[in-house]
Amino acid sequence: MLSGFLLVDKEQDWTSFDVCAKLRKKLGVKKIGHTGTLDPFATGLLIVAVGSCTKLIPFFEKDRKTYKAEILLGKTSETLDGESEMIESFNGIFPDKKKIEEVLKTRFSGRIEQIPPKYSALKIGGKKMCDLARKGIDFEIKPRETEIFSIQLLKYEFPLLTVNIEVSAGFYVRSFARDLGKILCGGGLCKNLRRETIEKLSVSQAQKIEAISKEILIDPQKLLSLPKIEIDKKRKDDFLQGRAFAFQIDENIESGGKFLVLSEGKTLGVGEMEFGNLQPRKVL
Repeated sequence: MLSGFLLVDKEQDWTSFDVCAKLRKKLGVKKIGHTGTLDPFATGLLIVAVGSCTKLIPFFEKDRKTYKAEILLGKTSETLDGESEMIESFNGIFPDKKKIEEVLKTRFSGRIEQIPPKYSALKIGGKKMCDLARKGIDFEIKPRETEIFSIQLLKYEFPLLTVNIEVSAGFYVRSFARDLGKILCGGGLCKNLRRETIEKLSVSQAQKIEAISKEILIDPQKLLSLPKIEIDKKRKDDFLQGRAFAFQIDENIESGGKFLVLSEGKTLGVGEMEFGNLQPRKVL
């Protein structure tokens, strides 16, 4: 059975689910998932897990991401992007470059609180907020803590500005566009968005979906940042059957954490040390 990861450069107007559906058909594999949603209007890097590697998706959930975002000032919309009707929100103030850079530095740096867009895949009471919003159901959206590691103004010519921004998991660029625009001139929305990196992986390493094939599946040990340990081939069956066994870890490897477990150079899954035993957690 096919198993591994793919780095996809997502096209505009496709949902992340669309990408997975197309790959299921193209590769002839049912079990396919992605490690983090990209909005339909957005393009860029999408990590796709194939086969048993879908079990490893949770290990990507806290990864840092970098985006290039084009923000339209003075307008807003229900979806906080250009996918729904734009509403005039300009208050008559034309911010200059100096003001924008000051606001970015003082208001959008480090740990911040952010209210996610109501049109998002976050769930309330087990229901996706976007589904509730489409049905006209009112609900409260609570602020969430997130983090901005770096932000750079790349281009500005009112009403458009472009930034490069590195953020933690759970950050919404559409919410950022709304909040920045509101401070500067009454409103804003995200017109264009491209995900350029996920941790050390770059969109330059990704392939358009038409170029994807079984031959370019990537072994998880090349993507996951977990420390790696090699077990004897005699213990391979124990690990694959989910049986814990005594294992001596190197002194420079911290006990209690998760490890990518290999045997003869091949990835078997993820394990954890408990009281001197290697306990299988995710078996491929």
